Amino acid sequence: MVDFIDLGNRISGVRINNAGASDSLNIRGVGSGFNMGFEQAVAIFVDGVYISRSQVIRGGFLDLERIEVLKGPQSTYFGSNAIAGAMSIVTRKPTQEVDGYASALYAPGEDEYDFQVAVGGPLTDTISGRAAIRSFGMDGYVENRRFDTEGPDNSDVQGRVALRYETSDLDVNLRVDYADYDDKNSELQETVHCPPGPEFGGPRPACQALIDEGLHDNEIDYVTATGNSSFNLESVNSALTAAWTLDEHTITSTTGYYQHDLFRTTVNGAILPVPGLDMPSGLPLSQPEDFRSFSQEIRLQSDLGGRVDYMMGLYYDDSRLEGGVNLGFYFAPFWALVPPAGVIPESTPIAQEVFGEQDQSNRSAFAAATINITEQFRIDLGARYSSIRKEAHRSTRAGVGNEVGQVVEDFSDDAFSAWTSTVGRAAGDYPVTERTDDKFMPSVNVQYDLSADTMIYASYSTGFKAGGWNIGQNLDMFEPETVESYEAGIKAAWFDRGLTTNLTVFHSRYDDLQESTSVIDPETGVFNGIIGNVAKARSQGIEAEIALRSVDGLNLGASIGYLDAEYLDYPNAPCTLLQNATIPGCLQDLGGRPKAYAPEWSGSVTGSYGFAITPDLKLNVGAWLYFTSDFYQQASIDPLTAQSGYAKLDLRAAISDANESWEVAIVAKNVTDRETGSYRAAMSASNAVSVRVDRPRSLAVMVTKKF
Repeated sequence: MVDFIDLGNRISGVRINNAGASDSLNIRGVGSGFNMGFEQAVAIFVDGVYISRSQVIRGGFLDLERIEVLKGPQSTYFGSNAIAGAMSIVTRKPTQEVDGYASALYAPGEDEYDFQVAVGGPLTDTISGRAAIRSFGMDGYVENRRFDTEGPDNSDVQGRVALRYETSDLDVNLRVDYADYDDKNSELQETVHCPPGPEFGGPRPACQALIDEGLHDNEIDYVTATGNSSFNLESVNSALTAAWTLDEHTITSTTGYYQHDLFRTTVNGAILPVPGLDMPSGLPLSQPEDFRSFSQEIRLQSDLGGRVDYMMGLYYDDSRLEGGVNLGFYFAPFWALVPPAGVIPESTPIAQEVFGEQDQSNRSAFAAATINITEQFRIDLGARYSSIRKEAHRSTRAGVGNEVGQVVEDFSDDAFSAWTSTVGRAAGDYPVTERTDDKFMPSVNVQYDLSADTMIYASYSTGFKAGGWNIGQNLDMFEPETVESYEAGIKAAWFDRGLTTNLTVFHSRYDDLQESTSVIDPETGVFNGIIGNVAKARSQGIEAEIALRSVDGLNLGASIGYLDAEYLDYPNAPCTLLQNATIPGCLQDLGGRPKAYAPEWSGSVTGSYGFAITPDLKLNVGAWLYFTSDFYQQASIDPLTAQSGYAKLDLRAAISDANESWEVAIVAKNVTDRETGSYRAAMSASNAVSVRVDRPRSLAVMVTKKF
């Protein structure tokens, strides 16, 4: 595994993918949609510091100690937004021993490269340091016939510096990460359902343009004719952790800071500008985003092993988000649609900017206790109280636009008013600009050891995610989301721990689920991001994990999950493409229908075998088969946005010395070359569907040296 998408493929009930300015993390069919106003329902933590922006997953695995994926609400230990689960990333800490590694990966098919170096060791008797750097990128695997280019064309860098101070009772860790992602042709989405079926009444302009140009094959085959796109992100992520051991307690302080600047463009080449406009696209879009956050947590933890083990703490964070959507309306003569005639001059390339800013603060108190009733029977109690205050404002501009949809010359007041009141996006601030949401979130977990190697448990937990605003095109506001979750399971080890088995059953009920989807505006033909609260949803299922570890070098494992995630009540849901094309003002009732990104079956089966081929050389071979049943990729549950079920196979073979201090490996991914998409949405000014395709079969060589 080299990135988080690989990680998600191997864990049942987990789906991770990149899509536009926001990314998608879903656990057990629950996640947050593609809007910058959402906090993630799957909370991300790096060394205990909460990162609310999903773009942090775009980085790969640089010098990590471990990654923990926790399913279900994690409110007590991880906070109010961990309503679907948490992903805890722990970086490797400096030590008083000199160690490190260097690795290089190259895949000739896509001209992909990934170079990493990390080294650490003592600086004094009490201070140690560690540094790591990664440079990675590729030329791409999707051909763009419109410009004779390929993508995604990435050139990315990550770096980290860490310091550690240790005495007998004090452990202080400081880490600073820097990342710079410079990605071109980053969203080469392919187009399907063009031409549409006869029930749609013929192709709309964007689809018809592709047909007329002869640049469209209506297949997922890593060939497209879209416009240019880019994704540029620069970020700083830091954590300062200090742990004091005082008699029978440990006090831990965790201070975090995160900041990023993002600018994303998509220039849809399939939607052509009207004659007379010197523009490369009829519908360019750009999205700037500036985000920063500061957090502070204090925890008091008792020593373990007493009758009652306990922990308590306080948490505070403060963040500011500034972001917007710039959109160019160049694919139709919109100046002629705005009354009175002539208020906007003829042949004006009209663009509109919608800008939002949000300040947020979170204050929480939490506590947990483990009551050891007997050596075999214990009860875990937990609770968190959170109060989240937000203030948001929205502003708009409209006027003459440039090639990426930014306003470069503002309209007069009369022209702006005429535009926003008839054709363009609504102007003005949100009707309500301040809100405070608070919640008490208890949990209880009962555990009983049937034997030294077998434990059963049952738990009840709650979760909460605050309300907010659509940071984007509309004036939408959404209310808090809550969950009550029940889980039970058995964890066992067999044959001197050579075989481990975990079986889990779960049931979660979400009220006022925050959801988003993309629909087409019937007035302009432009896609529209709609967000709001679904009345009720349910996620329930069964998960099994099996691991067999053999002394002869054979290891087998499986992670398999069955998921039943559906809307219980969704009376005013957005419609499918066909419904929007045939039913004016359409709304649909999705009660009883499955949720998006919620396949019924998912998981992986893995196997590896290592053996000596000479006294000094070792061969390791491995295979990973991961699979999913079909699932929808938009909350409208449109069959045209569904991904059919599939299974993919990855293979790896490596030769190393007996101690595995060096290794040369061949890595093959998606060996059977299954063609799939990670994200689907309606194409603007069209009844076609854009598909963000997953990577095809690839072959790479990787060399690693540990020291």
